[in-house]
Amino acid sequence: MSYCWGAGSCGQLGLGEAAAGGPVRCRRGPEAGGGHTLLEAACGERHTLLLRPDGTVCSCGANARGQLGRRLRPGQRPPPRSYTPEQIQALEAQIIVHVSCGKEHSLAVCNKGKVFSWGAGSEGQLGTGEFKEQSLIPKKIDGLSALRIIQVTCGHYHSVALAQDGRVFSWGQNTHGQLGLGKETPSQPSPQHVTSLNGIPLAQVAAGGGHTFALSLSGVVYGWGRNNARQLGLNHANTREQVFKPYAVAALKTIGVVYISCGDEHTAVLTQDGSVFTFGDDSAGQLGHCSSTQMPGPQKVEWIDGPVSHLACGSYHTLVYMSTSGQIISFGRGPQRHIENGTASNPGEQIQNFDISSLVSANDLSGVQVKMIFAGTYVNFVSTLQSQDLEYAHGISSTDTLPKISRLDRTLIDKWLAVTAGTDEFQEAKSSALEANCIGVDLQKARDVFDELTKKEWIVNQINPYLLADLIPGLPLRSPHHEALSIFLLLPECSVMYKEPNLEPFVMRLAQAINTMSDRSSDILEECWSSLSASFLDNVVQMLKKAVVSQLPYYAFPRYQDTKPLLEVLEKLYRANRKANYTLQLSSFYIDEISGTFILSNDVWRWRSWQVTANSCHEDHVPVIFCRFPFIFNLVSKIHVFHLDSFFMQEAEAQFILTQNERLRESELPALPVFPLLVKRSNLVEDTLRKLSLVEDSVLKKQLLVQFEGELMGLDAGGVTLEFFLYVFEEMVNPQYGMFIYCDPASPMWFPTSSSVEKKKYFLFGVLCGLSLFNRIIAFIPFPLAIFKKLLDKKPSLEDLKELSPVVGKSLQAVLDYEYDDIEENLQIHYCVSWDNKEVDLIPDGSSIAVNNKNKKDFVNKYVDYVFNKSVEVVYEEFKRGFYKVLDREILRFFQPQELMEVAIGNANYDWNKFEQNAVYWGMYTPSHPTIKMFWKVFHELTVAKKKGFLLFLTGSDRIPVMGMDCIKIKFNSHVSMSEDHIPEAQTCFHILILPQYSTIERLREKLLLAIDNNRGFGKN
Repeated sequence: MSYCWGAGSCGQLGLGEAAAGGPVRCRRGPEAGGGHTLLEAACGERHTLLLRPDGTVCSCGANARGQLGRRLRPGQRPPPRSYTPEQIQALEAQIIVHVSCGKEHSLAVCNKGKVFSWGAGSEGQLGTGEFKEQSLIPKKIDGLSALRIIQVTCGHYHSVALAQDGRVFSWGQNTHGQLGLGKETPSQPSPQHVTSLNGIPLAQVAAGGGHTFALSLSGVVYGWGRNNARQLGLNHANTREQVFKPYAVAALKTIGVVYISCGDEHTAVLTQDGSVFTFGDDSAGQLGHCSSTQMPGPQKVEWIDGPVSHLACGSYHTLVYMSTSGQIISFGRGPQRHIENGTASNPGEQIQNFDISSLVSANDLSGVQVKMIFAGTYVNFVSTLQSQDLEYAHGISSTDTLPKISRLDRTLIDKWLAVTAGTDEFQEAKSSALEANCIGVDLQKARDVFDELTKKEWIVNQINPYLLADLIPGLPLRSPHHEALSIFLLLPECSVMYKEPNLEPFVMRLAQAINTMSDRSSDILEECWSSLSASFLDNVVQMLKKAVVSQLPYYAFPRYQDTKPLLEVLEKLYRANRKANYTLQLSSFYIDEISGTFILSNDVWRWRSWQVTANSCHEDHVPVIFCRFPFIFNLVSKIHVFHLDSFFMQEAEAQFILTQNERLRESELPALPVFPLLVKRSNLVEDTLRKLSLVEDSVLKKQLLVQFEGELMGLDAGGVTLEFFLYVFEEMVNPQYGMFIYCDPASPMWFPTSSSVEKKKYFLFGVLCGLSLFNRIIAFIPFPLAIFKKLLDKKPSLEDLKELSPVVGKSLQAVLDYEYDDIEENLQIHYCVSWDNKEVDLIPDGSSIAVNNKNKKDFVNKYVDYVFNKSVEVVYEEFKRGFYKVLDREILRFFQPQELMEVAIGNANYDWNKFEQNAVYWGMYTPSHPTIKMFWKVFHELTVAKKKGFLLFLTGSDRIPVMGMDCIKIKFNSHVSMSEDHIPEAQTCFHILILPQYSTIERLREKLLLAIDNNRGFGKN
């Protein structure tokens, strides 16, 4: 049974010629031929298709362009119209499941997913490959024959199809961009793939007069085509009248759209909670908005009382049905035509000026079990539920009748897991496994499902070839839509990607695909990565790292490049992690397998060689170089690379001198690549600065060899140089020297706003800091972390100010934390601050501008910027210039600020028990020797300050190397000439303690403290 109403002047109501004379109120509809009930109706401008439950199609209405699909006898002319439905004979061999009408063309989809078209074709809307004026007989669209089509929709002069695999195809007129193929694409006579929707799991496609929509399963609406009446629902700022590619409608993203219907120049959407939103042309009242002032963008139809279950748009009206109340509501009118002098120019023209919404009242279908509603230009149809469907009457909505793309659900998963290999059910499961799509971005659910499914070997055997042959080659590389790119998030959740045999064919190809993405798609993917929780982001990182490790054995091959795409994607992930404020710790990116291998020394050499030829060498000819991706190095590797680079630089200098000597026919052997520095101990700092100011830049990058004037020169294994830096820095960082300020005695040092020493000294101090780091000396220079941030071009923060000046830092934090409105009266702070005994305005006239809740963040930022940047700009730049006079800026960028700080000045992470465990005993000494037992008892009873003093005595520094206490191994030895009257002696170069045998613990304590308190002078004897 069906119902219909409208003005079927051409017979499109199918009620006979008598009903074509004027508007028809809601009444029982035509039997769809042979007494069959109606399954689906499709309405063109003046023709109608009626689909029966048995899959046959009847047509009625105008036939001027062959849109009724009637087969003619030889010599017979097509009838101009048909007032009653007649079966389309050309489709009788097919089981049709879906029909759609354009203005004067028709489409039908059979149960095998093939599409047939007929009617007007001058704009290519039939998809047959030609711009044919008309086609009287339905013909299969060959361009879609390889696909299984599940939905079709027609605009006035264009057509759109949705395939079961989720792809969208369009053809026909493209003057307004309604095909979604781009601005330069003309009208198309055959189906074209809408590639910008690739990868998006779609629920529906819908077309209006000259505009088109696609709805994703997650409720995102994409619109394109004509937008002259704002029928695409784009925001107010987007006033384009034509949109040539699918565009996500931001205003509809959060309302839960489940169904879309389009009129000529208006659109209506149905939401999950049963609300209706409309937008576009409202000249006929088709938007249903009560206000006379039309608001831009989608607006809810507020006056509809109750949740809507069915929605359909005619050309100039909108139809809704509420299954809970049984009410049907229509708003809008039919087409309005102006008729001069009150007479019609054509028979039947006068009745076109009618109000279609007046032909149905809310309760006309009361008691009728509505299945679907259909709206056209002049007529509407309603299909009803069959008796066997009545129990589901209140649960059916517009979305339920839509054929869906294949989806992975719990029922299907359980079915796959339960089948036994070799059975009929197994073959059926294999077939459905190939069709099903895992969609959405619930990554936890995806991970759980993949873990379940991959326990079955036959499922894994289905997944592997599909990934290789179809999914990875078909990845959406140029999509501007987040949903399409969700596949890149889902793939790493599938455990088959991590299996050793799959790393090369799957992960490496995935990395290659990511690296060929368009810039826009790549940026969107990085956004997606940056929004992931740690667990899922780490999954992607570990997958790629595992693939890199699998390729390490091939590193030695000079032209090997396959690892580069993996590293490039890891770099994108690293960047995304940084944007997300480090969701993952930096160590998550470290590839520890590189440490301690031959790879690092080769890699540093490759890196430096590549830098020399980078401008002339094409990237395709460059082998993999890990130093170009320093974020994969752990701290051990970074330090190793730093030291290797220093060594290579010294070696390169020696080679240069050798070559120069050969050219000048001088001595064949160059001098040792060292920087000899002879200084006076009595005037150490000033003599050192004077001599450094005379040194050529190239000399600074050689190994430093220090000698004190008047002292014997022997083999220096680092002890004299270490002692040199200890004394130089100790004097220069002393507040009395005047180079640095200290906010309080326990705080780090900083540059003064007005220096009492000449500017050049800051440059030379920077040179000294660079030399200590270059020569692997741990020298305690009490700078805060902020200096290392600045050296690495990172901004200091309020946390750094808390370290430098706890009082000021905590005060500023209190300002930020103050939440009350009386901040101006209570705190009385202005943009004028006191720093380094000076009053300074942070902004012009800052002393008169109060700090309030609106500007307090700006105030704190400017305060921090003043302390760390503006107030010290001149002296800091001098220091930095000297520092980088010795060191290479690029190699230091391998380090994070905290790492560089610890490499330069060590740390205070003391572990005295480990210090004892790592001890080495020579000669007569063993762990059980009485003197050794007494030593450790005395040592552990010392204060922390005395223990640090002992480290200074033993190693020349009281700081711990960045790699920890394991780097400090005390070596006990005795000496035959030493008695218990002697104090212990130390050889700092080798961390050797020459410990006499003491008879009592008191004697040992006395002599040890004496040694600690007099820990000056190389050798300490």
